[in-house]
Amino acid sequence: MKLRNVTVVMLALLLAAMAMVPMVSAADSASDSNTQDPLGQTATEHHTISSDYMKDAKPAPWLSESEMMTTVISQKTLGKFGNSEKTDIITLPIEFLNAKTSFTVTKENPDISIEKDLTASTENIVLIRLPKEMYKQFVQNAHDGKISLPGPYFFRHYENLTDLNSHMKRDGDTLRILPSDKYPLQDNPGVPNGEMIKPSSPMTQFTKSGAGLIPTKNSVWNGTLPHLFGAWEKANRTYPTRNYDYCIGQIRPVSWTLLGAGNDQFELFQEREYKFNSNEAIEIVVAHRDRSGNGILELFPTTWRSGASVQLPQSGYVQFPGYVAININNLPHSFGYHVQFASGFYYIDFEDMETLDFIKRYIVTSAQGTSSFTDLAGSSEYKRETDPTTNTFEATTTARDEWARKVNDADFQYATNVWTTIPPTIDQHVSVSTNTDNGRYTTTSHAAYP
Repeated sequence: MKLRNVTVVMLALLLAAMAMVPMVSAADSASDSNTQDPLGQTATEHHTISSDYMKDAKPAPWLSESEMMTTVISQKTLGKFGNSEKTDIITLPIEFLNAKTSFTVTKENPDISIEKDLTASTENIVLIRLPKEMYKQFVQNAHDGKISLPGPYFFRHYENLTDLNSHMKRDGDTLRILPSDKYPLQDNPGVPNGEMIKPSSPMTQFTKSGAGLIPTKNSVWNGTLPHLFGAWEKANRTYPTRNYDYCIGQIRPVSWTLLGAGNDQFELFQEREYKFNSNEAIEIVVAHRDRSGNGILELFPTTWRSGASVQLPQSGYVQFPGYVAININNLPHSFGYHVQFASGFYYIDFEDMETLDFIKRYIVTSAQGTSSFTDLAGSSEYKRETDPTTNTFEATTTARDEWARKVNDADFQYATNVWTTIPPTIDQHVSVSTNTDNGRYTTTSHAAYP
């Protein structure tokens, strides 16, 4: 009788222990998922870009001069409106910009409005340049009849009209406007105050499972293909009750080296990622192609719907003009990016920071209830498609967020007043690190093999 009682007790304890194992494993699994998830989402909400996403895409067209608004005024006039020569943001009355009596045009440059009474020798002038569609949106968000334009994305300084004319060149129906030698562009820094974070162990590993790439905690690759090596550094809003509808920054491919004649198949993406309160996300992507893709560099956006396992296809956009072809022989080179939402749509604009030329914009519907950017992240993602890898490569890209605009306010904030950084995740072959300097928030993405 005693033996039977002991047996019953032992069996009960064994069953209890068996029941506890899945509970503990589930808790551990949930904990791991939360700590490794790069954008604060579940694993099913964020994946690497599909291999065929840009299949059949063509280079996006640059806007023609008839689609641009280019205005030249004196620094003296700018000063009358409360702007100094060293200001980071210029504020201008809409009435002044729209008054045809304030400006004149020339036969040589009929698309440029030049303030009256300016002469070739008038000292210190300012070029203001942006797409007409963007200008209309600035007007819609104006306060007190004025618009605010952050630099260096919309304006440049020149000594005089002679200096400006010497830095302009027509290319078909597009005008290339280079910066003045006296007012050179501010460089887009990488990480001037400290070394880049290098891969270390243990590392977050990603393997293919089910519908997409999900995180695991193994530090040794198990040979499963395709395999994603990923590094992310995330930032949250410093003040969660403040809403923002427009972010501006620069993405700068710094270097790209691909050596070897092997037919390795891989994809390398270095990105700036934004997430919204509607759980949708937009990525600004620099894609580095393998040998089968001729080793080229491309710049383009992707959009992720809430809970979707793949990015929205190009056909899902209201307007998807293609990709920006990056000249690998002209690196480093900076491209401005503008991401904003309004009236049920996301708008994404790219510009060449050297020439102030803009690409035809990307337009996609936004989820109902989208009211703010909530997260920002920098990433470096290397997806290996075949093994072994015989090519060697190294790539570095910086993404520098500079401005964010508060909802229902023409006021732009420095990025460092908007975002608070969370420590990064790192992996084999890839790493990210962030530097904050003069209000700017710069992420450096690095990848190298072996």
